[in-house]
Amino acid sequence: MASNRKLSNEEVSALIEGLNNGDIAGGSGSLPEVEYKPFQLGNEDASLLGDLHTLRLINERFGRQVRNVLLPMLRFQPRITTLPPESKRFEEHMRSVDAFTSQSIAKADTLKSLILIRIPPRLISILVNTFFGGKGDCNITRQTEFTPTEERIHQVIVEGALRTLEDAWREVYPVNFEYMNTETNPAFTSFVEGQENVVINSFVVQLPFSKPATIDIVYPRQGLKQIATILRSKIQHTSDGRDMQWAHRLRDALLEVPLNFIPRIAEPAIKLGDLVNVYEGMVVEIPAFDSVKIYVEGEALFDATIGERDGKIAVRITG
Repeated sequence: MASNRKLSNEEVSALIEGLNNGDIAGGSGSLPEVEYKPFQLGNEDASLLGDLHTLRLINERFGRQVRNVLLPMLRFQPRITTLPPESKRFEEHMRSVDAFTSQSIAKADTLKSLILIRIPPRLISILVNTFFGGKGDCNITRQTEFTPTEERIHQVIVEGALRTLEDAWREVYPVNFEYMNTETNPAFTSFVEGQENVVINSFVVQLPFSKPATIDIVYPRQGLKQIATILRSKIQHTSDGRDMQWAHRLRDALLEVPLNFIPRIAEPAIKLGDLVNVYEGMVVEIPAFDSVKIYVEGEALFDATIGERDGKIAVRITG
């Protein structure tokens, strides 16, 4: 009977790395003996969010689009593998995090929670190296802090990742992400309590000249509970692509365009001989009329009658 145990994100990353460098031959291997952890009754039900089908789709969109954030620095289109979301306690997840890493906190407004974006320092050093013409494969310049150049590159990546994440969420549940701060020591990261459950979304960046690097996006599970129905759904609403806010602004702008509104009261005819003999003070007779035409930018749009209002000539629109 086959085992239904799922590989963790760390195991999947190690497997991909082994397949890339040839340490593991494709199609070989057997399932090792594993020890099962005891289950404690009373734990929070992890099945509330289901299999996070919608979150998987969001991650797939993010994985495809975030390549454009890395492209200007890597100077080639990287291959990014999106791993399935994984739910565990935050303190358990932090045990696998290196002592020196980049952890950026952002606020998600409509989720009413925070998110954490973790970028490995080695990837930041590679991006700096390739951006300035290097071959790409390099070690971390420092083990305790980033250089000013690395900090700037990191800022560009985080800002681009947040905008890309907004685009990935927009079709499902619009969320705005606002960057707050970055911490390089996981022990000082103020995110959630250690006992709280989080959902880890990992994206493996595969590089031809270096080992794969993994970018993690961590959501508090409590923040996803309010949209649990959406995340469990396998039928997604698709937008018609119309930006109503832009349409309203365009309409308001059009309504402010000035137009020439000209009532043409009369069109008297005069002979050429009379026109030659026109002199100052000459009176030109205007035939009687029942209605006038209203011209807007040269086009006759309305009929009107002429009259008087408050001692001034006025016209009344009749049709």
